[in-house]
Amino acid sequence: MAELRSDQLEVANRLLALLSERDVAGLQAPTGWGKSFVVSFVIKSLGGRWVWASSLINALTQAGSALRVFGVRYFLSTGRERLCLKNYRHSDFIIRKPCGFCQFNKLVPPQSLIKSLIKASDYTEVRELGETNQLCPYSVQESLIKELVNEFKDLVVLMNYSRLGKFVKRFNGVVVDEAHNAVIPRVVSIPRRSIEVLFDRLGMEGVDAKNAELVKGVLSELLLTIAIDSEVNELVSLDDLVAFIESSIVYFDDSTDSLVGVKFEGLELPSDKRVLLMSATLPPSILSSIPTVKVEHNQVIKASW
Repeated sequence: MAELRSDQLEVANRLLALLSERDVAGLQAPTGWGKSFVVSFVIKSLGGRWVWASSLINALTQAGSALRVFGVRYFLSTGRERLCLKNYRHSDFIIRKPCGFCQFNKLVPPQSLIKSLIKASDYTEVRELGETNQLCPYSVQESLIKELVNEFKDLVVLMNYSRLGKFVKRFNGVVVDEAHNAVIPRVVSIPRRSIEVLFDRLGMEGVDAKNAELVKGVLSELLLTIAIDSEVNELVSLDDLVAFIESSIVYFDDSTDSLVGVKFEGLELPSDKRVLLMSATLPPSILSSIPTVKVEHNQVIKASW
C-alpha cells in the first residue's frame, strides 16, 4: 500500500481517533496538500462501504485516483446528463421529463449484463455498454451500484451531492468533499429586459417584470411552452430559468436591473453514519459544530472543537 508523508500520516491518525470517538469529523487543508490521499488512507484503515460526494466531477476523479493508489475498490458514478444517449441537459429532465417515454428506458437491464460490469471503475464503461445494447446507461449504472453494494463489503462509490440521499442508507460512511460548496448558495441572475422580451414573445401582457415572485410563478406555468419554442430558447437560457424557478429566494435587483434567484442546497448529514467533511476552507457553521483537524498553509497541524 502507498505511504503518506509524515504530516499527512499525523492528520490521518487524528482523524481516525476522532472517528473512533464520534461519527462526524472535519478536515481543512490547503489545495494540493493531499486531502484525497489522507482520506483514502482513512477509508482503507476503517474499511466498509463509503459514499464520497462532491459537486465537482474533477474532485471525484481525483478522489478515484487516490483510492486506486491505496488499493480501495471504487466506482465513479455520474448524473443523467453525462449518461443520456439523447444528450438531454438538466433543464430538459426538469421540464420535459423524457425518461418515461424514452425507447432506451423500456427494458430492465439484464442481470448478466450488470454482472459483466462488476469490475468497472467509472461511468464511461457503463455508457459504452448501454449504448451498445440500446439500454439507458443511467438505469444500468443504478443497477450496477446496487450490485456492487451487494457484492463487496469494502467499497467507495463517488457521486454528486444531489444523488447522496438516494444511496446513503446502503453505506457505512460518507465523505463530503469540497464541503464549502454544500452550504454556499447558488445564485442566478436574469436581466429584466430578457424577461420582458420573453413575455412579449409569448404574448403575455400586463406582467410586471420587476415582481420576482409573480415572474417565478408565470415561468413555472409556461416552462414547457418555453422549452419547445426554439426562438424563445435563444432569448434566455433554459438552465437559468429552471434555476430561478427552483430558487427558494427571488427578488429584483435595481443596481443590475435583473431578477435574482438564490437557492440554498443545504447539507443534511446522516445521523447513523461516519461522516468526514473536507475542504480547503470549511465554513464557520461546520468549524463551530464539528471537531476538525486543520492544516495551515505552513503545514502546522491544529485540532479544534
